[in-house]
Parts: sequence; structure tokens; C-alpha cells
Amino acid sequence: MTSIDDLLAFLAASPTAAHAVAESARRLTEAGFKQLDERDAWKLKAGDAFFVVRGGSSLVAGVVGKKAPAKNGFRLVGAHTDVPGLRLKPRDRYAHEGYLQLGVEVYGGPILATWLDRDLTLAGRLIVREKGGGLAETLVRLATPICRIPSLAIHLNRQVNDDGLKLDKQKHLPPICGLGDQERLEVGVLRQALAEAAGVEADDLVEYRLDLVDVQPPALGGLENEFVFARGIDNLVSCFAALEALTALPRPRETTAVIALFDSEEVGSDTARGASSTFLDVVLERLCQAGKNPREELTRALAQSLLASADGAHAVHPNYADQHDPRHKPRLNSGPVIKVNAGERYATTVATQAYLQECAELAGLPVQHFVQRSDLPCGTTIGPLSATRLGVATVDVGAPMLSMHSIRETTGAADARLLAELLAAHLGGEVGLVR
Repeated sequence: MTSIDDLLAFLAASPTAAHAVAESARRLTEAGFKQLDERDAWKLKAGDAFFVVRGGSSLVAGVVGKKAPAKNGFRLVGAHTDVPGLRLKPRDRYAHEGYLQLGVEVYGGPILATWLDRDLTLAGRLIVREKGGGLAETLVRLATPICRIPSLAIHLNRQVNDDGLKLDKQKHLPPICGLGDQERLEVGVLRQALAEAAGVEADDLVEYRLDLVDVQPPALGGLENEFVFARGIDNLVSCFAALEALTALPRPRETTAVIALFDSEEVGSDTARGASSTFLDVVLERLCQAGKNPREELTRALAQSLLASADGAHAVHPNYADQHDPRHKPRLNSGPVIKVNAGERYATTVATQAYLQECAELAGLPVQHFVQRSDLPCGTTIGPLSATRLGVATVDVGAPMLSMHSIRETTGAADARLLAELLAAHLGGEVGLVR
């Protein structure tokens, strides 16, 4: 279904959530999917393949089935496009002690120490003034490293290896991007660089929203290329697997299949384009328009639907194996991981777990299981949010990985393919739901 080179290309093309959605849209278009606009009337029929983008950084795509959703339900996959990191503040540039620096704030929960001493650049969105007087959005990514967050020399912090590195988010994270004073700031070097990279005039640049991103490209690693090293494995691997699963489906098909790639998961999902928004349920209701009562059709459809919430899972770490429950130690390249939590931080139920295990059996795939140690708090995903909002049966699953929320994460070279094959078996609709 998928090649490792294709995964690396997807990761490389997706430095921000907006870039990930643009790359997803490009791939869907190449696969014959038609882009729709939420502002337009939709006329969809069985076999139609579509996608719609909201806010530039979230996307819903699907293939319309021959049977009405009220009769067959939906097969759904959810994932998220955003990655923890550092984002520029609106008044970002300042001079301090002879250096030019960029003011940043923390987005989500990155491992901050991993951002030090890395070659960094900027990527994100520009709002530009069009010749007709309107405003348009374009994406930008500077090609070369322009900034760095230097660590403090051990000679000035002798106890760092014994006491651990402690970073003040306000004082210690602003990167250096040049030498100079306030006078040089006013030259507008950054503004000019952004305009040139985006192919627009600097005078037409109205506003921007930029993230710091690592310039090192994704790579295979290990003695036999058994690893993938990259930024954004959480959760771009799930987005990639969902796209691969959806585009591989035969058309026409019996059951409507839909994937939702949401922004904002790393900061709680409470945005107009996040998993707590109306985005997915509005699209699903519009897929029920052929019925006499679309809202009732949707209610009936959701009662017989299932959502696979795909997000990275914690593989056992050889140096910290005791941080795992001793009987739940997922391993790289050993199959997708079904995640369970008694506190409902994951949305998996006994019925949805059994269902996904049957999908894996049908596809001839191994599966693993993850449960957090009982004495440690558990993370969460969009699964519980989507299950609550839609009232739909949900299972949490993901590819195993190491270094989650580091600037550079690790997964197995086979893990994206295995997850894509499991999601394809789910979207295929051949396994019945527990009644």
C-alpha cells in the first residue's frame, strides 16, 4: 500500500499543520478526490470522493457509499495535524546584548530541552494583500537555518548534568537570529526573507503566523534501516496512514468512509477547526442530505458507525522499561497499538477493541496493547472528544513510537504501513460492529 519513501516525503512536506493539510489536499487531488467548499451547496452521489478544508489546517475527506448512511453507518478515522513546538509572538523581533532575537511562546507540550542547539528555521502562513484589494493566505517555509537556541556552556552551569536542565520559558527559549541593534531590526530583513520565499512583494505582506521548525529532514536509521527519525511523527504518521487507507479503497463501495484530520489537538481541540468543533458532524450531516430528514438520518447513521482515533502510542523504551506496565510493552515494527484506559482518557471500549482486533485478523496483521502504569497519569487523544461530541463508538489506536513530543521522534520503518493496512481494513467495512 505505502512505501517508506512516500512517508518520508509526506513528513518533509509538513512542517506545520497548514502545510500538512496542503500536502494532504495535493495527494487527495492526485487520487481523484474533488475539493468542496463549506460555503457551497453539495451534490454528492455514490462513488464520489471528496475533501473539504477548514481554517487552512484541518481537513475532512471521504468516499460516498452506495448504501445510505442511515442504513450502513459511517466508517471513520480521526487524527491530528498539529505538532508541539515554539511559535513566534506577534511582536517577535528584538535586540538584546548585541544579538537579534525572536520572541516565542510554547505551543502544546514539547520536550523543551530537545530544541536547544538545533538548526532552526521558520514556517507557517502569510496573509498578503491582493491586487484587487482583498486578502489571501499563502504558506511559507524558509529553506535555510536562520536561528538557534544556544544552550549555556557547562562552565557556567556546572551542575547541569546532575541537577537536570531547567528552562524558563520566557527567558531561555528565544532563539538568536543575527547580530545587531534596534537600528538593524528596522531594516526588515525577516519580512523581506519571508516575502521572497513565498514569491510575494514585501509591501503586500500584511501579517504572518510562524512556527520554529527543525531543518533536518526525516531519515531512515538503524543498522538495517529499521527506524524512522523525524519531527512530527506524532501525529503525522497517523494522518499519512489515514490518507493511504482512504485513497486505497475501491470505488464504488457499500459504506461511506470518512477521515478527519484536525488541528489544535495539542492545545485541547477547543477551536473552530479542532476535534471539539462542529467540523466533522456538519460534514457527516451533509452526507445525509439525500434523506427526507437529514438530522434523523445522521442520528441513525451515528448509532451504527465506528471511529478509529489514530494517534501515536508509547513504545517501550529500553533505558526506561520500568515506566511501562510490565505486561503492556509495545514494540516498534510489531503492529499497531490499541490503547485502553479505565479513566476513559482513551475511548476504547471492550466492544470497539474486539472490533478492531477482528479487523486486524481479517487483514492478517499483528496488534499490540497499551495501558498506562496504574501509578502514572494517562495522556489522551481526540478519541474521547469525538466520541462525546458525536455519540459514536470509538477505538483508540496508533503506531508505536519513542521520544514523543521531542523535536525529533522515532518510529519503526514498518509502522506507518501496518497502521495504514489496519485502517484500510476498518474503512473497508467488512467487519460488523458489536450489537
